[in-house]
Amino acid sequence: MEQLFSVSASDFPPTSPPWVLVVDDEPAILRLIEAIIEAQGWIAVLAESGESALATLKAAKSSPAAIICDVLMPKIDGLELTRRMLARNPELKVIFISGHLTDLSWWPTDMREHRFLAKPFNNDDLVAAVESVMAGATPSR
Repeated sequence: MEQLFSVSASDFPPTSPPWVLVVDDEPAILRLIEAIIEAQGWIAVLAESGESALATLKAAKSSPAAIICDVLMPKIDGLELTRRMLARNPELKVIFISGHLTDLSWWPTDMREHRFLAKPFNNDDLVAAVESVMAGATPSR
């Protein structure tokens, strides 16, 4: 897959407003979430793959306030990506999104503390989820 978005450390502001890392292999979803996030005054940094997300975090001057991550992606799926990111920073706040999963009965035990939104979600639900994880609230499903 051609890399659609690239980020270098100089692309990140040194301080506020908080930034949100958005990881999804669908460019249209990335742009939609970017518009919703930035309408709230937050900065959205986009990654079209797990590999790109890891590179973005490595280049970042600070940790994101939240990560919005698609579950089903090629190569590194959202669950594996999240495990790798949490190994580096256990305080990361994650919101999983998926258009293919609705039954969470199989959801891995180590991921149950994170928020989940099924696609399609409405703008208000996404904003509420980001506000909730930024505030450290207990996730709801």
